[in-house]
Parts: sequence; structure tokens; C-alpha cells
Amino acid sequence: MANVVLGEVDWNAADSNSKSDFMRLEEGDSIVRVMGNPIQFYVHWVVTPGGNRRKVNSPIDSPQLLRRLEDSGFKRQARWLIRVLDRDDDEFRILEVGPQIYNAIKALYNNKRWGKVTAYDITVNRGPKGRQPLYSTTPNPKEPLPGDLKAKFVEFNDRVNVDKLISPAQASDICELMSWTLEEATPSDSTDDGDEFDFDFE
Repeated sequence: MANVVLGEVDWNAADSNSKSDFMRLEEGDSIVRVMGNPIQFYVHWVVTPGGNRRKVNSPIDSPQLLRRLEDSGFKRQARWLIRVLDRDDDEFRILEVGPQIYNAIKALYNNKRWGKVTAYDITVNRGPKGRQPLYSTTPNPKEPLPGDLKAKFVEFNDRVNVDKLISPAQASDICELMSWTLEEATPSDSTDDGDEFDFDFE
């Protein structure tokens, strides 16, 4: 495996041809094989003072900042990371999805005719901008994956740090992005609201 270089590089040394570990759904059909349970996390879509719309992981470790985001109209939204096999090139990638795709895959999982979503490919169609719903999903006939992909999947899992991707944003980073001054955090007097972070489809 080639060395992976992060940070500043010489103009001639940049790796411009390698594909990302992240999958982006383009307009049209994308075929994937789901490789396990979804990983749930939360985000806020914020608008910066410069008018740019940015997505930040919810700072759930900072209740005070979380309240400020909510009070400013930037509501917390659930998102999911799914490990998939991109059938375009049979490379493993991380696909981030919202409720539309998540609920469609969940419906297949709970359908007795289809069940376990790791047993078949799923075609995700992204329509043109403005179409509602934007995404549609279709299951493909069930078939096992080639055994030689197992080692490749293990290597992918070892390399990609999903925990880092879903970790709460640092309060200082969000305040810098929003040009806010974060007052000293005070202990939360709220009681546990009983939220369960259950990542299973079940």
C-alpha cells in the first residue's frame, strides 16, 4: 500500500488521481453493497457571518453552545455513516446519508422478502436538483460477494477511523467559524432526557 501524505506537499507530489474513502452520490444510479449497521451522529447546518452554509458535527459535549446553535435556528439533525462497497470499482467507502436513504434501506431490512441488507446490492438513484424525493432505492437480486474481498474490507476498516468522523465538534472551532465568543461553560442543570443512541436498524 502506498504511503498516504497529509498536509502541504510540493505541486508535483500531490496525489490528484486517487479516489477518496468517501462516496459521493452523483446524479443518476449508484450501486452499493451495504457492509454493516449504520453509524449515527448529529450535525447542524449553519450559516456563517459571510453567508456560507456549512455542516458541523453537533457539539454535544458543550450544552451551552448546543443551546446557542438551536436558539439561532440551526437545529440538530441525525445523519448516518454507512460502510459500503462501491460497485463502480469494487472499492470500500464511507457513504454519509440522511433520513431519506436511511429510511429506504431500513424498509428493505424490515421487509421479509429482502431482509439482511448485506446480502444484495442496492441501486441508489439521485434525481435532478429540485426533484422530490431526491433519492430512490431499488434492491438488486441477492448474491454473495467474492471471498477475496474479505481481506480488503478488513484493511479498509483498520484504516478508516469512523469514531473520529462522528466525534463532536470542538466548541472553539464552531465559535471561530461563527465569529461567536463562547462564555465559560456552566454545568448543565438539565436532567437526562432519556435519549438512546441506538445505531441498529432493529
